[in-house]
Amino acid sequence: MMKKEFLVGQSNELVKADKVFDLHNLYDFVGMVLEGGKRRLRIVFEPNPEHGKGNLPVSVNFEAVDYLEFSPNFGSRIVCGLEDMGYKSPGDRDDEWLLDEQQSTPDDHLFFRLEGGDFIRVHCQHADIVEATEVGLLWVPDC
Repeated sequence: MMKKEFLVGQSNELVKADKVFDLHNLYDFVGMVLEGGKRRLRIVFEPNPEHGKGNLPVSVNFEAVDYLEFSPNFGSRIVCGLEDMGYKSPGDRDDEWLLDEQQSTPDDHLFFRLEGGDFIRVHCQHADIVEATEVGLLWVPDC
């Protein structure tokens, strides 16, 4: 059962407390860090230089990962944009339709659809979105 410190708002944003993180319009996907021995995953987004000025980098952090899947050939091309996100039931392989927050259950996987058809599908025990404390703390995209 996944406990999250955020909600998926519209299919392009995460909401934590009263703060909205528009990951589609204001941020660029820059990569991830997987700590296999600790079962941690961090997906990193930097502010888009044009539309996201003034925002801090953010990471979506997953602890005690118990399911992780990438699209075939993930990483074989440069991907900088998040298209949308939502939820998929564990056995549901049709990613054309994603569940929203109200339709999902704690057992569903969080699904990130990236530009070009790539995706990251993850389930864990605890998930959170965290802002960096200073700009440039994470890394800069090659986009």
